[in-house]
Amino acid sequence: MLFIQRDVTSEFATVHAVSLVLIGLLNLSLAALVLRTRTKADVLPLSAFLGGITLWTIPQGILLVETNPTVGLALSVVINSGAVIMATGLFHFALAYTRRTDWLRPGRLGLVYLCTCAWLAIIWTDPLHNWMHQPMEYTRMLLPVVEYQNVGYWLYVFWNWSLSAGGIFLFFLEYVDARGSGVYHRQARLVVLAPLIPGTANVLAFSGVTEINYSVWGFGATGILIAVALYRYRWLDLVPIARDTVVDEMRDGYVVVDDERRIVDRNPAARSLLEDEQAVGKPIGDVLPECVALFEGTTRELTFDRNGAIVDASVSAVGDERTDGAVLMLRDVTDQRRAEMRFQALIENVSDVVTVVDEGGIVSYASPSIEGVLGYRPDELVDGSLFELVHADDRSDATDEFADLCDEPHAEARFEYRLRHRDGSWVVLEGVAVDLLDNDVVGGVVINSRDVTERNARERELERTNRRLEEFAGVISHDLRTPLGIARRYVRFAESSGDREDFQAIRDAHERMDRMITNLLTMARAGTTLTEPSPVEIESVAADAWDVTRTENAALECDLADGWTVVGDREQLIHAFENLFRNSVEHGPTDDRSRIRAGNAAARATPRGSRDTPGDACRRDGPAVTVRIGHLEEDPDGGFVVEDDGVGIPPEQRDLVFERGHTTSPDGTGFGLAIVRDVIEAHDWQIEIVDGVDGGARFEIRTA
Repeated sequence: MLFIQRDVTSEFATVHAVSLVLIGLLNLSLAALVLRTRTKADVLPLSAFLGGITLWTIPQGILLVETNPTVGLALSVVINSGAVIMATGLFHFALAYTRRTDWLRPGRLGLVYLCTCAWLAIIWTDPLHNWMHQPMEYTRMLLPVVEYQNVGYWLYVFWNWSLSAGGIFLFFLEYVDARGSGVYHRQARLVVLAPLIPGTANVLAFSGVTEINYSVWGFGATGILIAVALYRYRWLDLVPIARDTVVDEMRDGYVVVDDERRIVDRNPAARSLLEDEQAVGKPIGDVLPECVALFEGTTRELTFDRNGAIVDASVSAVGDERTDGAVLMLRDVTDQRRAEMRFQALIENVSDVVTVVDEGGIVSYASPSIEGVLGYRPDELVDGSLFELVHADDRSDATDEFADLCDEPHAEARFEYRLRHRDGSWVVLEGVAVDLLDNDVVGGVVINSRDVTERNARERELERTNRRLEEFAGVISHDLRTPLGIARRYVRFAESSGDREDFQAIRDAHERMDRMITNLLTMARAGTTLTEPSPVEIESVAADAWDVTRTENAALECDLADGWTVVGDREQLIHAFENLFRNSVEHGPTDDRSRIRAGNAAARATPRGSRDTPGDACRRDGPAVTVRIGHLEEDPDGGFVVEDDGVGIPPEQRDLVFERGHTTSPDGTGFGLAIVRDVIEAHDWQIEIVDGVDGGARFEIRTA
């Protein structure tokens, strides 16, 4: 670059030097201020541009008054370095500010900075290789003139001017493309003028049009213009030039229409909604005839279908000092409308009733499900009072609670009232009401309710059943404990004259019956639930139950795997097996029943030491009935079976035998198999009656 010569008056040199230093300090201050007050990464190249101006101007001011050749050489190196930094910062900032993303890629931008670093290395090593300047002394010249420059210097000038011109050209293109407010235009003008003024002055001086290089003062204008743009027109805060990130990336489409209703611009979102790829320049009525009514003023908003999408459209007037026009906003609401339709479909197809009423209880909406609950069509209830359907005994409470609800926005209230069905019957509805009167979309009280008439009836039936169960438990307790007490007194009378071992067996059996009654009462009152289930060996349980049952002329066969266990309650399972065994014995072959009962009576007179074990029973000759315990054939680990070879249970009786009180034996109580069912259900198992292998009864119990 070419600078003024030093053969000027001393006063001019001093004034010139001071002005250069002040201009450099101004730009240095702006560089620091931008870094401190702006957080965007885009300001880093702007600060580099301002810093380069500082390195270019302040050393020139010092050089005007400095006479030492060595100092002059050092200052010229700094000046040339400042020029290349200034040009690179300007070009980078223009790319970032105008969002030229292709050039902002690391590969391309890195190449620019690589060349800049190369020039800095050449500048600082020029005294060694003289590729830019011929050897000279800084005596009468501020900087070398044309005859002292080598080819490297001209390449250096070309590089700086190319970057500077490129940056100015990008700012100029954005200014020409400006489509905004007056603030936007004034801001854009300053952005263009700031680098253009000193660049033009430098070109004029270099070409010989002016004897003095006014670019140094031009950089003073640059600093002032940038300061005005920053603090008068909110530059870098209000960045309307960045169209690519603000408009092109909008999810909503926009179409700009001029005063003749011709399309002059559109963003990618709008392009995807339009069928015409060459829409720019065509009348809006040819491209979007659905939207003509918006520009004619007959409507402010409308919705239409376009290319399979549902679009909401609205228009806004825009204009500046140059022209007037309008912006058509297009919003794709396909997903929103589908969600609304889905929500509406859910509301209209759920069993719960959704009702919306105003603050006076007048129905504004009723879901279709109300017809299945109350028998009325939704349109029959709209504009009518909901309280007219409420039972007279509930109406006063309903109106009071509704009034309290409406006093507090977004409050909730739960209720249960009787409402009149179309056929005159009464339906109990339970639900929740939410006050959405101040909601712009709903504007009412939303009531969600369901029919609980049958549920309430079941609850009342359950209460009655529990009362009957309590009564049953009391009867069982009274009827069995009384004879047990009498038996204990007769045991004491007989202990003085009878065999103590046999009497001990009677006492043990009675105590066992007392524990059984206590457990049954606990099951009845606690809902037959398990408290502490644990692994139980079924073979051991069956042996204990068989021993307690003391069946004579009956045999037990156990085919279970050794040590096979289930998780359950041992005491309850013993009750279940006792009743299964007793059922098999009592309902054995018809012609042997009297003999079995006689055998049982004789067994009670047999000394305890002569009792057979379950294994002995399995080997006894000619038993009246044989009971077998084994695994389920189809799933050995999934359960077990208890079956006998007796007369079996007819299919029509199999659903009845588990009911309390049902018995076919004159000596039976009808509670045995009912207790079995309760125990199995308490374990969350399943029990089923089928035909046994030998024609008897077979109870299949599935534990998994």
